[in-house]
Amino acid sequence: MPESLPAPLDMLRNQMTEPSTSPVDCDQAAGVINWYYEQAWQTDRIDRDQLPWLLDWMRHCHDARRFEIGDGFAVTLINEGRLQEASDLAEGLLSESWDAGLTHTLALVLAARGEVAGAIARLRKLVDHPNFATLPPEIATQVHLDLATLLRRQGSLFKAIPVLTQAVETAANCDDPTWLEQAADILIEQLVEQGGAEEAVEILSPLLDEKRLGLWQRVLDRLGKNLDPDLRERGMALMVRAGEYRTVLNRLVDQAGSNPQRLLLAFTAALSLQAPAEVTCPLAARLLASDSARQEESAPLIAAASVAIAESQQEKSQAQAKWHRDGVVQLISVAKHHGILEGDVREWAEKEGLYHEHGVICRAARHCLNKVDKPPEWLVQRIKKEG
Repeated sequence: MPESLPAPLDMLRNQMTEPSTSPVDCDQAAGVINWYYEQAWQTDRIDRDQLPWLLDWMRHCHDARRFEIGDGFAVTLINEGRLQEASDLAEGLLSESWDAGLTHTLALVLAARGEVAGAIARLRKLVDHPNFATLPPEIATQVHLDLATLLRRQGSLFKAIPVLTQAVETAANCDDPTWLEQAADILIEQLVEQGGAEEAVEILSPLLDEKRLGLWQRVLDRLGKNLDPDLRERGMALMVRAGEYRTVLNRLVDQAGSNPQRLLLAFTAALSLQAPAEVTCPLAARLLASDSARQEESAPLIAAASVAIAESQQEKSQAQAKWHRDGVVQLISVAKHHGILEGDVREWAEKEGLYHEHGVICRAARHCLNKVDKPPEWLVQRIKKEG
């Protein structure tokens, strides 16, 4: 509850019942109205039952703030399920003057009542209004997103794309990056479903900069294979600098497939970025899947690094134990392919420096890097820094 009305205002308030019959005129009522607006409404401490009274007086006195209060009251009515009352209130106020907030709210009421076509018409009219461009970008973005949602609900998928594009472009002007990320999520989903991933890249690429990590994550995760290689590497390097390793590893693992070079790149990056065992160990297993792969020069370091990763994982679990066990079996198999008897594996591993305490993870990363054709510069610099 707000603080109590000052005594002189409280006396007036007691006489401010029905505006048309009250002895209090608008000049006198202004102080009471201002107090409720500033001390109760703006502090979000106004009683729900006071809203109709305050709105009646504001309308009676032609207070410009009546549209703001009316919009808030209409939203309250919507939340109470009183859609017809909310619609009547919004339409009544809009008959007095245009207001963006009330037009938007009325469209949502119509949509909630199943009148989707009417809601779309209201929102299109709102977007086309000359004053729409003066709205805060957050509000304008939400209008575009709601219009796109209704178009999609109606099945007008292609009509939703330019609206979503407008939402993205408008959201780029918001201080809060989550607006742009939300708009980008919906745009990507829509275009990917329609086979338009390249169009999504074309729309979002100009908005990518070093401050928009959330947008980069979404583009790399969902559109990475459609990006120009230079742009993709730029984004990966940015993610590494920002410590967003999961995005980088997801992209590398997704693009690896069965390509030995891409698998080796993903494994090398996983070692350098200290990825958990559930990421690194499966990559090692894929690299060493064949007899010929286990005979290669790199095989002992790859297998040993996999075991060391599982050993060094702080969080112990059944999965971690499984990866460690599988890694040991894999290392024994590699040893066999290199002519080492099972009983001599420990001595061989000691001699070759294949244990965690020998720094085998870093050694494996450096060794594998040298086997990768044209590794990305961010990975080269990171491993060089690790020594």
